[in-house]
Amino acid sequence: MEKRELILTLFLSIFLITMIFPTAVRGWGRKPPPEPKTLEERVARKFHIEQSIVLALEERGYGTEEVIRLLILATATGKRPDEISILKEEGMGWEEIAKRYGIETDTLGVETQKLLSEVEEKKEEGIREEKKPEIELEIEKELRKKLEMEKTESDELR
Repeated sequence: MEKRELILTLFLSIFLITMIFPTAVRGWGRKPPPEPKTLEERVARKFHIEQSIVLALEERGYGTEEVIRLLILATATGKRPDEISILKEEGMGWEEIAKRYGIETDTLGVETQKLLSEVEEKKEEGIREEKKPEIELEIEKELRKKLEMEKTESDELR
């Protein structure tokens, strides 16, 4: 009887844990998504869109700041990014587009700069990491000294 109670208790505890904490159990064994490396990847992740949308906007001649501004407008209005880009390409300014949808231009500017600085800050961090000086191992230092000593000895023999 004790063995059955133990098995039942174990089964119920596992079953209840998965029912009470489904999100914790669902994530077991999964790796977090890799950190975005390119500017386009970071912008796409900020707006929860495909990177191809950001790349397409850049191919149409939009700079990073304009892409972010366009995506903010698209998100705030519920429109697709290409709908907003059509208005821009027809000659409307960013202020006109924002006013058309009832968005404060000051708010648009502040949010654009905020997101731009976040995206570019990560870009600069990546650059800083690449430029970090490599630390020489002690063995490498010793080998360099030996090579220099051999070179000076060979020069002295001449």
